[in-house]
Amino acid sequence: MSENEREHLQDEALVLHVKNYQTADKYVVCFTKNHGKLRFIAYGARYVKNVQGRLLQPFACLNIEVQQGQKVDKLRSCELVRLPKSLDMQQMAYGAVAAELTAVLTEDREPAGELYELLTATLDALTKRNPRLVVLSFAIKLLGLTGFAPEMAHCVGCGAPIALPAAAWFSPLAGGLLCSQCHAAYTGEGLEPCGQGTRQLWQWLAALDYESPAAFSVRGGDLMELERILYKFIFFQTDKPLNSLNFLSQMGL
Repeated sequence: MSENEREHLQDEALVLHVKNYQTADKYVVCFTKNHGKLRFIAYGARYVKNVQGRLLQPFACLNIEVQQGQKVDKLRSCELVRLPKSLDMQQMAYGAVAAELTAVLTEDREPAGELYELLTATLDALTKRNPRLVVLSFAIKLLGLTGFAPEMAHCVGCGAPIALPAAAWFSPLAGGLLCSQCHAAYTGEGLEPCGQGTRQLWQWLAALDYESPAAFSVRGGDLMELERILYKFIFFQTDKPLNSLNFLSQMGL
């Protein structure tokens, strides 16, 4: 990268998170089309007459220009590509989960064009499909794209395939499924049962096409079991509780 490219960076970006910073500024986390996750300070963005500050809102799509810094970038300019979709409270809450997952599972300035397209499609699908299932699908796909995906087809203890309908258990510590034999000898913590329906639901969500979803019947028990396993695994990988999940819980979702 040339010195000029290091100083100034231009890209299309989806805003993930915005918070007030110091007296009149905003701290913004976004995910860009060609440069991955970026964090920057928008100086003066909280002033009433600052047009750029009004554009900096979660899920907005912007063309941004930033000046790179050693620790955090500085916003030089931004233009609106498209406003965020009109979301109800439930859709917004699940969108916040997708945004936070993206922020915690990606590194700064690591290009990931496929993830950008997935995030764009996910935010769009929140208004068309069940947002709970959309975000679970996004989380599973995100784990795959970032290299964190657990092993869901073979036993992480002995390596043997675990075909349906054989019993299986999920270990966040070991990073995937355990067969009956390895489960009996397992001494680690956090083991969760992972039933046939849960594994089938995982497979369906991993392959889910938001525009033309394949027919599938979702059972409540399988859905809750999958959520428990998935979010426990993500917590183990990041060692950070997701604030957006707490908000969902407060909303009764």
